Amino acid sequence: MEVLHICLRPEHSWLFSAQASNMKVETITQSGVHITGNQKLSRTPFTSIEDKLQPILMSMKIFGIYFDPTQAKNKVEPSETYTSQEKPPRLWRSINRLYCYTVLLLLWFNVGRCAIGVFPLNEGLPLRIILMTWMLLCALNATIVITACQKLTHLRCFYKHWDSLFQCPVTDSLGCGFLFSRHYCRVGTAAGWFVSLVNIAALCVFMFGNLPLSPVYITTFARPFPESQLVVIFSVVLHVFQSGAWIFPIIFMSITSRVIRAQFFRFGQVLSKQIEQADGHIPHQLPELRFRYTQLCQAVDIINRSYKWLLGTCFILNIFLACFVSYEIINGPLDTFVITVNVFWLGGSVVCILVLAISSSDVHDAAHSLLDDIFSIGTRDASVEQLGQLNLFVSKLTGTSIGFTAIDFFVITKEFLLTLGGLFMTYFFLLLQFKIA
Repeated sequence: MEVLHICLRPEHSWLFSAQASNMKVETITQSGVHITGNQKLSRTPFTSIEDKLQPILMSMKIFGIYFDPTQAKNKVEPSETYTSQEKPPRLWRSINRLYCYTVLLLLWFNVGRCAIGVFPLNEGLPLRIILMTWMLLCALNATIVITACQKLTHLRCFYKHWDSLFQCPVTDSLGCGFLFSRHYCRVGTAAGWFVSLVNIAALCVFMFGNLPLSPVYITTFARPFPESQLVVIFSVVLHVFQSGAWIFPIIFMSITSRVIRAQFFRFGQVLSKQIEQADGHIPHQLPELRFRYTQLCQAVDIINRSYKWLLGTCFILNIFLACFVSYEIINGPLDTFVITVNVFWLGGSVVCILVLAISSSDVHDAAHSLLDDIFSIGTRDASVEQLGQLNLFVSKLTGTSIGFTAIDFFVITKEFLLTLGGLFMTYFFLLLQFKIA
């Protein structure tokens, strides 16, 4: 019979699981007490972050803006990866990838069609500019996400890096295990579906409801093709995919940002507790903590390879939409339907900017929230090696800002959100003042 010795430290408890049919467990505490007994132990399989994100990823697959990366999934046991059913998953991934590329081609076709139909300069020009900008935003969002799926150095690299970090038993023993809020993921996915369906339903009402604005919308969406029923239906079908490409990449980024933020905060709690228990000394597990913190920062850098383009695109085009729609609200016709549509566009742009800026700035704040705890570490009887580890930790926290960037121009922080809000309010009140004058 095999005997396993487990040493329990008083400052934290370890949850141990191993795959064995019958194993004798002998627990030895620091006081020398022996607890022996027979116990059947079973291993709890690790669930990767990609599997936990399945609600939002499946929704993005339905809209044709996400497919499984070309490399096989990262599992705990490589032998369990598609053994007897290798061909069906591979065939399904190929079909899904072809479907995404077809949707992407249709989105860019719609952008080109709308760009050709912008002219002439008449009363319908503002609506055509708004639609063309929004369609360009949707096409760019889909392109960025699909490119991130195709390149193994983007999403696939992030998934593997994240799973390797939290599959490590030392990470669990430190108390820094994987945190994931399934409730938040479900709520975010439901919110994305709700906004998409509302957007699709609103267009159907305008196109088929014989409202005062229906002829204007039919003409705008059909240009430069004739206003036939087939062209209208084709425009509505494309609008379905555009709605998904508009909102779901933002929801996906918000959910992953919250996951990363939660891990930084949990890491800070573990560090704070170990500092308190060290009683003026440097925690003996500081090297392990510093290494895992560095790995977590590296995960942010990897996912930022895709997010920086998504953030930059969304900020630039949504800011343009918000400014242009604000101008139309103030200087445009005082028609109820027109104002309602413009307010919807303005609200959508502002909400997208707020969600992206807040979720990104939260990651930055969480990553740097450990600085106060690091400065409170005592150095009593510290060795040269321990002081070196502490200096490396401080250098990481006080060096380059950790967080998501907008096309590598700057790191998204709460100060950026405040500056952006101030500039927009100044622009809005200047327009209002000129209107009054």
